[in-house]
Amino acid sequence: MAKKKQCIGVFTASLDDAYQSTVWHAIEQSAQEKGFGSISFLGSRLGSPIASEASSNLAYYLANKRNIDGLIIIASSLETFLTSVDLKAFFASWADLPRVSIGMRIPGMSDVNVNGSKALANAIEHLIDEHGHTHFALIGGPVSHDEAISRMDTCLSTLKKRNISIDKRLIVSGTFTQDSGAEAVDRLCKTGLGFDALVCLNDRMAQGALEELTKKGIRVPEDVALIGFDGIESSLYTLPPLTTVVQPMHALGATSVAILDRLMKGGSEEHITLECTSIIRESCGCKPRFRYTPDLQELPLYASLTERQEIQKLIELIQNSDYDGLIYTLNHAMDTTWAEIGSITRWYEYLSFIEHQCRLSVVPDKRSLANLMGAAKAFTAEKIGRYQATKRVSAESSFETLRRVSAILAGAFELSDMFSNLKKGLKMFGIDRGYLVVFDKDKKKAQLLMDIEQEGKSDSSLPQEFKRTNLLPSSVSHTLHQGQWILMPLVYNMEPLGYLIVPIGIEIPALYDILQEQISSNLKGTLLLEQIKSHEKTLAQQVDVRTKDLIRTNRELSTEIKRRNELEKEVLEISNKTIERIGQDLHDDLCQHLLGVSLMVSSVKKTATDHQYETVETLDKISLLLSESITKIKTISRGMLPFEMEPHTFLQRIDALVGDTLRISHVDVQIKADPEFEIEDANAALHIFHILQEALNNSIKHSHSKHIEITLENKTDRNGKPFKVASVVDDGVGLPEHIREGGLGLRIMRSRANMAKAELAIKSSKKGTSVCIYLGRQGNGTTN
Repeated sequence: MAKKKQCIGVFTASLDDAYQSTVWHAIEQSAQEKGFGSISFLGSRLGSPIASEASSNLAYYLANKRNIDGLIIIASSLETFLTSVDLKAFFASWADLPRVSIGMRIPGMSDVNVNGSKALANAIEHLIDEHGHTHFALIGGPVSHDEAISRMDTCLSTLKKRNISIDKRLIVSGTFTQDSGAEAVDRLCKTGLGFDALVCLNDRMAQGALEELTKKGIRVPEDVALIGFDGIESSLYTLPPLTTVVQPMHALGATSVAILDRLMKGGSEEHITLECTSIIRESCGCKPRFRYTPDLQELPLYASLTERQEIQKLIELIQNSDYDGLIYTLNHAMDTTWAEIGSITRWYEYLSFIEHQCRLSVVPDKRSLANLMGAAKAFTAEKIGRYQATKRVSAESSFETLRRVSAILAGAFELSDMFSNLKKGLKMFGIDRGYLVVFDKDKKKAQLLMDIEQEGKSDSSLPQEFKRTNLLPSSVSHTLHQGQWILMPLVYNMEPLGYLIVPIGIEIPALYDILQEQISSNLKGTLLLEQIKSHEKTLAQQVDVRTKDLIRTNRELSTEIKRRNELEKEVLEISNKTIERIGQDLHDDLCQHLLGVSLMVSSVKKTATDHQYETVETLDKISLLLSESITKIKTISRGMLPFEMEPHTFLQRIDALVGDTLRISHVDVQIKADPEFEIEDANAALHIFHILQEALNNSIKHSHSKHIEITLENKTDRNGKPFKVASVVDDGVGLPEHIREGGLGLRIMRSRANMAKAELAIKSSKKGTSVCIYLGRQGNGTTN
């Protein structure tokens, strides 16, 4: 089984900075030479107060043992706002990985640093000794940046050693950016204090300072001498060219990979320091000179192994006076250097070393040597000119491509269109692989939304959800160990959106930053449009649901209104029927009794004198009839008075009802009741009483029953919840069909059951009728 290819991670704050891009390029070149895969996590400066930069730093948290085997940190670029102590705490999260810091010593990990103190001191002393400057101004880096502090200490100690004082108002801090250099010069000039030498602690601030001095009419170097620090390539092309301290940036990157390689193989912690060199150009006041250092006796430390091998070949070719071989090999060597670091100006130093070595030998003769070296220098100058022209054309082409890509992306308003256009745009840069990932709301999970290789193929497998710590779904994550990749976080202000992973391949590293911002803006805009569309769709669905609800509610209201109208008619009918029944009862029953009493009284009056002995018997009959009349009046009135006006228990009321019934009918009525049976709610009790009253009347009048049983029980259901049962059961012939199907009495009974929140069950057959009322039992309702 083949051994899994190791993959290293690189933390860098930005690639639009020449220092970082040069170091980063060296790391990637060395990693590829050693057979490592790599993932560069393009974040920003740690602790930055800028919202988008702080959000970009989420990129660093995506690195872990699942996707990388070792980590290189360009710490000098990340620490702008933090100290080494802060960085130690921050990078503790990756303590389980072999780690190498570049440009800064961080406790607990290996590092490769530079010593710029000697070279910086030499440059300052050059201003003092060669040009006689004594009035200095200093533009430092961030106040908490360890390297900036070290450089500032070197400046101050060198001036103190030369007995040169400096006003504190002429010491200002920048942020290592070009704009901060310009702003610093403006502040220095506003102090009103004169200065004839300006030391900037990095080249980008020096370039910004040069622009601002020129705007203010201050000439460099005639009025103010200027020096920088870093030795980035663009410092050679300022007007005038910048005197600076050169960091071995390519060596920093290559050395960090070598250290990490040893650590991953089980090596111990290492700490390596590389020396810087000062390079004198015109911004300090020196005259223009051909970029050539005569009689260079040692090769610079930054010369790579490949370059050293090519240099040895060139020495041999010159010693053999092989002109054609010299030009051919020199051309190939410079092409190799260009591919490795993107610059070939160092070959001026290499030619000086070659010339010195050839002079030490007896061949060729001085004339031949001069001719060969002259040709080599001329070819090198021409080659550098061609490369600069090529870079300019390439830059113009790249930015034109970027403009076209921006236009393509700006025309997309849906995610599918944006992904399609983004694939086309990236392919314009020669990028034919890559993945776009978007975070879920909680940022713990992510979705793969775009795979560049899926262009023209089915995207049915997308989106794919996975854990954010995996970087990519398992189906494609193995590809990250098979090449050099760069991960660009996609952020909008303080909101992390996701990230784009693409292979390294864009010739101008600064374009990664610009492309990142462009894609982030377009993605945010497209996602917002998608959200708006989603909200509109949701709103339309909700409106549809609400409309249906309103229609249903309207129908229910219409039905309810219709039902209420019917109930009002029914109530009116019930009221009329009840009054009619009461009148009928009074007329047919009570009035007849009272008429009988009236007739008897008349008879007594007539016979009182003739038959005095019969008067007592007649009066007894009159008394009985009056008693019966009183009973009937009580029975009728009991059905009309509110329940709470009668100071009796429910069982007592039922006893009274049965007693009244037995006085006017000859039916056997039995009561079986729990002694504790009681209905607390007076309204419910009244309705249930009337239901039992109506059921009792129906059993007597319509069922023609001989035996009736009234039951009052307290029960509990299967869940232990109590409920009550009241029933009337008879042995009659059942209710007539016209009453069962819609009799007024039964409808009244059902209405009363609903108002009492009780369940009513009525069963009638030729064997008898039963009316059961369930109060407090689940599933209230009425059944026939």
